[in-house]
Amino acid sequence: MLLAGLSFGQGYIEGVNVSYEHMPMKIKTEAGDQKFTGSNLKIATTIPIFLTPNKSKYLLVGGNLEAFHFSGTHPDFEVKKVYSISPTLGYSTTVSKNFNLTALLMPFLSSDYKNVKSSDIKFGAIVRGSWKVSDNLTWKGIVGYRRQFYGPQYIVLVGMDWKVNAKLWIFGDLPHSATVSYAVNKKVNAGFNLFVQNSTYRLNDQRRYFEYNTVNPGLFAEYYISPDWAIRATAAYTLIRNMEIYHKNDKADGFIDFYELGNRKDPINPEVAGGLSFKVGLSYRIVPGKH
Repeated sequence: MLLAGLSFGQGYIEGVNVSYEHMPMKIKTEAGDQKFTGSNLKIATTIPIFLTPNKSKYLLVGGNLEAFHFSGTHPDFEVKKVYSISPTLGYSTTVSKNFNLTALLMPFLSSDYKNVKSSDIKFGAIVRGSWKVSDNLTWKGIVGYRRQFYGPQYIVLVGMDWKVNAKLWIFGDLPHSATVSYAVNKKVNAGFNLFVQNSTYRLNDQRRYFEYNTVNPGLFAEYYISPDWAIRATAAYTLIRNMEIYHKNDKADGFIDFYELGNRKDPINPEVAGGLSFKVGLSYRIVPGKH
Protein backbone atom coordinates (compact mmCIF):
# COMPACT_ATOMS: atom_id res chain seq x y z
CA MET A 1 0.00 0.00 0.00
CA LEU A 2 2.96 2.33 0.44
CA LEU A 3 3.41 2.32 -3.34
CA ALA A 4 -0.22 3.07 -4.16
CA GLY A 5 0.43 6.80 -4.13
CA LEU A 6 3.11 6.35 -6.77
CA SER A 7 1.04 3.96 -8.88
CA PHE A 8 1.90 5.04 -12.40
CA GLY A 9 1.74 3.11 -15.66
CA GLN A 10 1.03 3.82 -19.28
CA GLY A 11 1.29 7.53 -18.48
CA TYR A 12 -1.51 7.69 -15.87
CA ILE A 13 -1.96 7.97 -12.13
CA GLU A 14 -4.68 5.86 -10.55
CA GLY A 15 -6.59 8.67 -8.87
CA VAL A 16 -9.06 6.23 -7.32
CA ASN A 17 -8.78 2.47 -7.05
CA VAL A 18 -11.23 0.15 -5.33
CA SER A 19 -10.47 -3.59 -5.31
CA TYR A 20 -11.84 -6.72 -3.68
CA GLU A 21 -9.81 -9.94 -3.48
CA HIS A 22 -11.21 -13.38 -2.62
CA MET A 23 -8.78 -16.10 -1.42
CA PRO A 24 -9.72 -19.73 -0.73
CA MET A 25 -7.36 -20.89 2.05
CA LYS A 26 -6.31 -24.05 3.85
CA ILE A 27 -4.21 -25.16 6.82
CA LYS A 28 -3.12 -28.80 7.05
CA THR A 29 -3.11 -30.22 10.60
CA GLU A 30 -2.94 -33.69 12.15
CA ALA A 31 -6.61 -33.35 13.06
CA GLY A 32 -7.56 -32.57 9.46
CA ASP A 33 -7.58 -29.67 7.07
CA GLN A 34 -8.97 -26.29 8.12
CA LYS A 35 -10.54 -24.66 5.07
CA PHE A 36 -11.65 -21.04 5.14
CA THR A 37 -11.59 -17.90 3.01
CA GLY A 38 -9.87 -14.55 3.13
CA SER A 39 -11.21 -11.32 1.65
CA ASN A 40 -9.27 -8.11 1.21
CA LEU A 41 -10.99 -4.82 0.40
CA LYS A 42 -8.74 -1.91 -0.58
CA ILE A 43 -9.59 1.69 -1.39
CA ALA A 44 -6.80 3.99 -2.57
CA THR A 45 -6.96 7.62 -3.66
CA THR A 46 -4.21 9.78 -5.11
CA ILE A 47 -5.32 13.22 -6.28
CA PRO A 48 -2.81 15.51 -8.03
CA ILE A 49 -3.11 19.21 -7.17
CA PHE A 50 -1.40 21.00 -10.04
CA LEU A 51 0.75 23.98 -9.10
CA THR A 52 1.71 25.21 -12.57
CA PRO A 53 -0.31 25.83 -15.75
CA ASN A 54 1.63 23.17 -17.67
CA LYS A 55 1.05 20.65 -14.85
CA SER A 56 4.77 19.97 -14.45
CA LYS A 57 4.62 20.43 -10.66
CA TYR A 58 1.91 19.04 -8.43
CA LEU A 59 1.10 17.83 -4.95
CA LEU A 60 -0.15 14.30 -4.35
CA VAL A 61 -2.83 14.08 -1.66
CA GLY A 62 -4.78 10.99 -0.78
CA GLY A 63 -4.96 7.90 1.37
CA ASN A 64 -5.36 4.15 1.54
CA LEU A 65 -7.78 1.92 3.40
CA GLU A 66 -7.54 -1.85 3.77
CA ALA A 67 -10.02 -4.23 5.45
CA PHE A 68 -8.80 -7.84 5.71
CA HIS A 69 -11.30 -10.48 6.86
CA PHE A 70 -10.97 -14.24 7.43
CA SER A 71 -14.21 -16.23 7.59
CA GLY A 72 -14.95 -19.80 8.58
CA THR A 73 -13.52 -21.93 11.40
CA HIS A 74 -9.73 -21.95 11.71
CA PRO A 75 -8.62 -22.46 15.34
CA ASP A 76 -4.94 -22.69 14.38
CA PHE A 77 -5.07 -19.25 12.74
CA GLU A 78 -6.29 -16.73 15.29
CA VAL A 79 -6.67 -13.71 13.00
CA LYS A 80 -10.25 -12.71 12.20
CA LYS A 81 -10.03 -9.11 11.01
CA VAL A 82 -7.27 -6.55 10.54
CA TYR A 83 -7.30 -3.08 9.04
CA SER A 84 -4.91 -0.45 7.75
CA ILE A 85 -5.44 3.24 7.15
CA SER A 86 -2.83 5.64 5.80
CA PRO A 87 -3.08 9.25 4.65
CA THR A 88 -0.55 10.25 1.97
CA LEU A 89 1.20 13.46 1.01
CA GLY A 90 3.62 13.81 -1.86
CA TYR A 91 5.21 16.22 -4.31
CA SER A 92 6.17 15.73 -7.94
CA THR A 93 8.24 18.03 -10.11
CA THR A 94 9.66 17.97 -13.63
CA VAL A 95 13.33 18.72 -13.01
CA SER A 96 14.21 18.75 -16.71
CA LYS A 97 12.64 17.82 -20.01
CA ASN A 98 13.35 14.13 -19.44
CA PHE A 99 13.57 13.80 -15.65
CA ASN A 100 10.81 13.76 -13.03
CA LEU A 101 11.24 13.48 -9.27
CA THR A 102 8.47 12.41 -6.88
CA ALA A 103 8.51 12.02 -3.09
CA LEU A 104 5.83 10.53 -0.86
CA LEU A 105 5.34 10.47 2.93
CA MET A 106 2.83 8.12 4.53
CA PRO A 107 1.98 7.25 8.18
CA PHE A 108 0.22 3.91 8.82
CA LEU A 109 -2.14 2.61 11.46
CA SER A 110 -2.29 -1.16 10.92
CA SER A 111 -3.90 -3.49 13.46
CA ASP A 112 -7.14 -5.22 14.39
CA TYR A 113 -8.17 -1.77 15.72
CA LYS A 114 -8.74 -3.05 19.25
CA ASN A 115 -7.04 -1.19 22.09
CA VAL A 116 -5.32 1.11 19.62
CA LYS A 117 -2.11 2.71 20.89
CA SER A 118 0.23 5.33 19.48
CA SER A 119 2.87 2.61 19.00
CA ASP A 120 0.60 1.09 16.34
CA ILE A 121 1.44 4.03 14.05
CA LYS A 122 4.35 3.43 11.68
CA PHE A 123 5.85 5.64 8.96
CA GLY A 124 7.08 5.17 5.44
CA ALA A 125 8.63 7.36 2.75
CA ILE A 126 9.53 6.86 -0.90
CA VAL A 127 11.46 8.82 -3.55
CA ARG A 128 11.11 8.03 -7.25
CA GLY A 129 13.10 9.32 -10.21
CA SER A 130 11.76 8.86 -13.74
CA TRP A 131 13.94 9.17 -16.83
CA LYS A 132 12.15 9.55 -20.17
CA VAL A 133 14.37 7.90 -22.77
CA SER A 134 11.90 8.38 -25.62
CA ASP A 135 8.21 8.94 -26.20
CA ASN A 136 7.76 5.17 -25.80
CA LEU A 137 10.15 4.34 -22.95
CA THR A 138 10.62 5.63 -19.39
CA TRP A 139 12.90 4.12 -16.74
CA LYS A 140 12.26 4.55 -13.01
CA GLY A 141 14.29 4.11 -9.85
CA ILE A 142 12.58 3.93 -6.45
CA VAL A 143 14.09 3.89 -2.97
CA GLY A 144 12.18 3.98 0.28
CA TYR A 145 11.91 3.03 3.92
CA ARG A 146 9.03 1.73 6.02
CA ARG A 147 8.90 0.77 9.68
CA GLN A 148 7.09 -2.52 10.21
CA PHE A 149 6.29 -4.48 13.38
CA TYR A 150 9.15 -6.88 12.56
CA GLY A 151 11.59 -3.99 12.09
CA PRO A 152 12.79 -1.99 9.07
CA GLN A 153 11.76 -2.57 5.47
CA TYR A 154 13.98 -1.16 2.73
CA ILE A 155 12.46 -0.57 -0.68
CA VAL A 156 14.67 -0.72 -3.76
CA LEU A 157 12.84 -1.00 -7.08
CA VAL A 158 13.61 -0.64 -10.76
CA GLY A 159 10.69 0.34 -12.95
CA MET A 160 9.85 0.89 -16.56
CA ASP A 161 6.99 2.15 -18.70
CA TRP A 162 7.49 0.84 -22.24
CA LYS A 163 5.10 1.20 -25.13
CA VAL A 164 6.37 -1.64 -27.31
CA ASN A 165 3.93 -0.88 -30.11
CA ALA A 166 0.40 0.41 -30.60
CA LYS A 167 -1.10 -2.57 -28.75
CA LEU A 168 1.52 -3.83 -26.28
CA TRP A 169 2.58 -2.06 -23.07
CA ILE A 170 4.96 -3.25 -20.36
CA PHE A 171 5.16 -1.32 -17.09
CA GLY A 172 5.74 -1.80 -13.38
CA ASP A 173 8.23 -1.56 -10.52
CA LEU A 174 10.15 -4.79 -10.03
CA PRO A 175 10.08 -6.79 -7.87
CA HIS A 176 6.91 -5.18 -6.45
CA SER A 177 4.72 -5.15 -9.55
CA ALA A 178 4.75 -5.82 -13.28
CA THR A 179 2.10 -5.62 -15.99
CA VAL A 180 2.16 -6.79 -19.59
CA SER A 181 -0.94 -5.34 -21.23
CA TYR A 182 -2.24 -6.06 -24.73
CA ALA A 183 -4.92 -3.82 -26.22
CA VAL A 184 -7.54 -6.11 -27.72
CA ASN A 185 -9.42 -3.03 -28.88
CA LYS A 186 -9.95 0.57 -27.73
CA LYS A 187 -11.87 -0.51 -24.63
CA VAL A 188 -10.47 -3.93 -23.72
CA ASN A 189 -7.00 -4.85 -22.44
CA ALA A 190 -5.74 -8.26 -21.31
CA GLY A 191 -2.44 -9.64 -20.12
CA PHE A 192 -0.18 -10.64 -17.23
CA ASN A 193 0.04 -8.99 -13.83
CA LEU A 194 2.43 -9.49 -10.88
CA PHE A 195 1.65 -8.05 -7.45
CA VAL A 196 3.66 -8.28 -4.23
CA GLN A 197 2.57 -7.21 -0.73
CA ASN A 198 4.43 -7.16 2.57
CA SER A 199 2.41 -5.81 5.50
CA THR A 200 2.22 -6.23 9.27
CA TYR A 201 -0.64 -5.64 11.71
CA ARG A 202 -0.59 -5.46 15.52
CA LEU A 203 -2.98 -7.93 17.18
CA ASN A 204 -5.24 -7.21 20.15
CA ASP A 205 -3.32 -8.76 23.04
CA GLN A 206 -0.39 -6.36 22.39
CA ARG A 207 2.02 -9.29 22.42
CA ARG A 208 1.70 -10.46 18.81
CA TYR A 209 1.62 -9.20 15.26
CA PHE A 210 0.39 -10.66 12.00
CA GLU A 211 2.51 -10.56 8.83
CA TYR A 212 1.14 -10.92 5.31
CA ASN A 213 3.81 -11.53 2.69
CA THR A 214 2.60 -12.60 -0.74
CA VAL A 215 3.74 -12.86 -4.36
CA ASN A 216 0.86 -13.16 -6.83
CA PRO A 217 1.37 -13.64 -10.58
CA GLY A 218 -1.84 -13.80 -12.58
CA LEU A 219 -3.83 -13.04 -15.71
CA PHE A 220 -6.20 -10.09 -16.07
CA ALA A 221 -8.75 -8.55 -18.37
CA GLU A 222 -9.96 -4.97 -18.09
CA TYR A 223 -12.67 -2.90 -19.73
CA TYR A 224 -12.88 0.89 -20.03
CA ILE A 225 -16.45 1.81 -19.16
CA SER A 226 -15.54 5.44 -19.99
CA PRO A 227 -12.35 7.22 -21.16
CA ASP A 228 -11.21 7.56 -17.52
CA TRP A 229 -12.80 4.63 -15.66
CA ALA A 230 -11.68 1.00 -16.02
CA ILE A 231 -12.78 -2.23 -14.38
CA ARG A 232 -10.28 -5.10 -14.09
CA ALA A 233 -10.67 -8.78 -13.16
CA THR A 234 -7.61 -10.84 -12.17
CA ALA A 235 -7.10 -14.54 -11.48
CA ALA A 236 -3.78 -15.28 -9.75
CA TYR A 237 -1.89 -18.11 -8.08
CA THR A 238 0.19 -17.29 -5.02
CA LEU A 239 3.82 -18.37 -5.36
CA ILE A 240 4.36 -17.12 -1.80
CA ARG A 241 1.58 -16.79 0.78
CA ASN A 242 3.09 -16.18 4.20
CA MET A 243 0.31 -15.45 6.69
CA GLU A 244 2.26 -15.67 9.91
CA ILE A 245 1.77 -14.71 13.56
CA TYR A 246 4.77 -13.71 15.68
CA HIS A 247 5.41 -12.61 19.24
CA LYS A 248 6.04 -8.86 19.35
CA ASN A 249 9.72 -9.36 20.26
CA ASP A 250 10.37 -11.71 17.31
CA LYS A 251 12.17 -9.27 15.03
CA ALA A 252 13.87 -9.64 11.66
CA ASP A 253 17.09 -7.84 10.82
CA GLY A 254 14.96 -6.23 8.13
CA PHE A 255 13.43 -6.79 4.74
CA ILE A 256 14.59 -5.65 1.32
CA ASP A 257 11.25 -5.40 -0.45
CA PHE A 258 9.76 -8.84 0.41
CA TYR A 259 13.10 -10.65 1.03
CA GLU A 260 13.83 -11.26 4.72
CA LEU A 261 17.23 -10.63 6.28
CA GLY A 262 18.50 -12.49 9.34
CA ASN A 263 17.15 -15.52 11.22
CA ARG A 264 13.86 -14.73 12.91
CA LYS A 265 12.12 -17.28 15.13
CA ASP A 266 9.50 -19.50 13.50
CA PRO A 267 5.91 -18.19 13.47
CA ILE A 268 3.41 -19.32 16.08
CA ASN A 269 0.80 -20.64 13.66
CA PRO A 270 1.10 -23.53 11.17
CA GLU A 271 1.68 -22.79 7.50
CA VAL A 272 -1.18 -21.46 5.39
CA ALA A 273 -1.13 -23.17 2.00
CA GLY A 274 -0.73 -21.21 -1.21
CA GLY A 275 -3.46 -21.22 -3.80
CA LEU A 276 -5.67 -19.24 -6.11
CA SER A 277 -6.91 -15.71 -5.58
CA PHE A 278 -9.48 -13.71 -7.49
CA LYS A 279 -9.64 -9.92 -7.63
CA VAL A 280 -11.93 -7.36 -9.19
CA GLY A 281 -11.10 -3.66 -9.21
CA LEU A 282 -12.41 -0.32 -10.42
CA SER A 283 -10.06 2.59 -11.07
CA TYR A 284 -10.18 6.21 -12.19
CA ARG A 285 -7.08 7.15 -14.18
CA ILE A 286 -5.60 10.64 -14.41
CA VAL A 287 -3.00 11.71 -16.98
CA PRO A 288 -0.89 14.49 -15.34
CA GLY A 289 0.23 16.07 -18.61
CA LYS A 290 -3.19 15.93 -20.26
CA HIS A 291 -4.77 19.32 -20.98
